[in-house]
Amino acid sequence: MLNLFEDVALQEIPYRFSYRKMTSDVYQGFYHCHQGMELLYVHQGRGQIVVNRKVHPLNSGTFLYLQPFQLHTIQVDVLPDAPFERTIVTIEPSIFEYYFTAIPHLHMYFQHLWKNEIQEQVLQHLDQSSFLSQLFQHYQTVFTNDPEQNQHNFALLFLQTFQFLYTKGLGKSLENDLLPQRQLRYSEKIMNWLESHYSEEISLDRLAEHLHISKYYVSRVFKQETASSLSDYVLARRIRQACLLLHSSNKGIEQISIEVGMHNFPYFCQAFKKLIGTTPLQYRKKR
Repeated sequence: MLNLFEDVALQEIPYRFSYRKMTSDVYQGFYHCHQGMELLYVHQGRGQIVVNRKVHPLNSGTFLYLQPFQLHTIQVDVLPDAPFERTIVTIEPSIFEYYFTAIPHLHMYFQHLWKNEIQEQVLQHLDQSSFLSQLFQHYQTVFTNDPEQNQHNFALLFLQTFQFLYTKGLGKSLENDLLPQRQLRYSEKIMNWLESHYSEEISLDRLAEHLHISKYYVSRVFKQETASSLSDYVLARRIRQACLLLHSSNKGIEQISIEVGMHNFPYFCQAFKKLIGTTPLQYRKKR
C-alpha cells in the first residue's frame, strides 16, 4: 500500500529531516511518492531504487534527488553485519523558492529540478569525506525547537546541495535552453487535480473529463501506478489537511471535518484515529 503519510510533516511544517539506521530484517519497498522535493543520501549499506523506469544501485556514498510526486520504490537488504544507514531530507518547494531568488543561477536550477524533465538524479560512489557526506552529517546536529531557525537551516542545506550539484556539471543543460517539462504519469496528474478538489465530493466523471480518459481507467491506472486505491489516497489527503488545521487553527473539530470534505463526523474521527493513531482532540492537545 502507498505510504501516504510519509509527508505529514510537509503539511504542518514545510520540511522533514529523517535519519535512519536499519540493522536487521529485510526491508521490502513499495511504490510511493512525496509531495515535496527529496534528497536521499546513503551513509552505508546496499540495495536498489527504481525511478523513471530505471534501476539504480544504492551503495555507501549514493546520493539521489527526487522530484515532487515522482513515483519510486526502494529495496534494501539489511543484515546484522551489514546495516543500511541513510538520511532523507524533504522540503515543500513553493515555500522555499524565495531563498533562491537572490542567486539567479541557483534559482533557475531550483526551478529546473522542481518542474522540468531531468536526466540525472543519482550520484554514485561519493566517499565519506566528500562534501555531501559531511554536509548531511553536519545537519543531523543543528536542528532545534525553533521552527523558524530550522526552516533557515533547511534552506541553507538545499542551497549548498544544489550549488554542489550545479558545479558537478548537472546544471550544464541550463546554459542553453531548459529541457522540456517532464511528462507526468496519470497518477501524478490525478494527484495534482485532487489537490484542488479533495475537499469536494469527488466526481470520477469530472476527473476523467479533465484527463481525457474514461472514468473506469482513472481508478485502474492509479492503482497500477501507486499500488493504492484512489479512495485511500483521497482519505489520506483529507486527514493530512485536518492535521494541519488542528495544528494551526482554533476551528472546531466538526467544522474541520466538514472543511476537508468529510461530512460524516463519526467516520472522520474513526478514520483519523486509524491513520494517525490518536483521536483529533488528542492530536490537537499533543500539538
